[in-house]
Amino acid sequence: MMSSPLEGVHIGEVSMDWASRMRQAIEYLESHLEFQADMEKAARLANCSLFHFCRMFEVVFGLSPAEYLRRRRLSAAALDLAAVKDKVIDVALRYGWESPESFAKAFKRLFGITPSEARSASVPLELWPPIELTVILKGDRSMKYRIEQRDAMEFAGLVLHTTSTGGVNLKAIPQFWQEKAKDGSVERLAQYCGPMGMLGICYDYKPEDNSFAYAIAVERGNKSLKDLPQGCQLVQLPPATYAVFECRGPMPQAIQDLWKQIYTDWFPASEYEHAGTPDFEVYPEQEDPAVTDNSPNYRSEVWIPIKKKTKG
Repeated sequence: MMSSPLEGVHIGEVSMDWASRMRQAIEYLESHLEFQADMEKAARLANCSLFHFCRMFEVVFGLSPAEYLRRRRLSAAALDLAAVKDKVIDVALRYGWESPESFAKAFKRLFGITPSEARSASVPLELWPPIELTVILKGDRSMKYRIEQRDAMEFAGLVLHTTSTGGVNLKAIPQFWQEKAKDGSVERLAQYCGPMGMLGICYDYKPEDNSFAYAIAVERGNKSLKDLPQGCQLVQLPPATYAVFECRGPMPQAIQDLWKQIYTDWFPASEYEHAGTPDFEVYPEQEDPAVTDNSPNYRSEVWIPIKKKTKG
């Protein structure tokens, strides 16, 4: 049986306390493969809110803690089935499935074969082993950021509903931009840009299924939705304190890399965590009009609402 690419996860410059707490959270999940896991407790072990824990887990490890737990349970079930000691229904119930039918559906979705077929020694499976958290102390990357306090803001934009499960959003959002650029919507929306420029806003996050809404947006100002491209919706953001990070490099890779650096380098070393309200990316007018979004000099920003960490 083959192992998963998730087997080793290397983290950049972080505090040893953060790494220790994160390992405790992962160990808690691992100890509850056969029991109901309390994500609130896992978050407390990581010394952060549930929202921040879920976002951090997704950005750093590429999947939500709930999805990680599901894959680990299915992997443990696959090993039990390969041992040919228990009935399928017993294995299904052991790892939290209410029926062999729902278990078989989840099993086949992950492994591509049925639980019965997994009993054959000739059938290879790509299992998901526990995350191995390795801290590499570098200190060779700088991050430009500032703290800004903003009152409530209102934007208008074109909306995509997506999910972070399986990294779907990392492909869906760039594709959404391409589609809306191709049909002229981005160009028409850009005519109404305010001082901030174009934005990509993540909001309406639902931890239970890792879904959220994403809007290609501009500041509403005094504009009517009738003036904007068809299908535009209002997006309202509450007052918040933001950590604003500068990004330089071609899209979308540069900004995706920055998100990961924020969660593996900046948050663990800071006194803040995600406040749980919408965050967004800003694509301002470039200093040099000749700079395009595939240039190494392209400038963008990530705005994350923050709050002080609770002591734990």
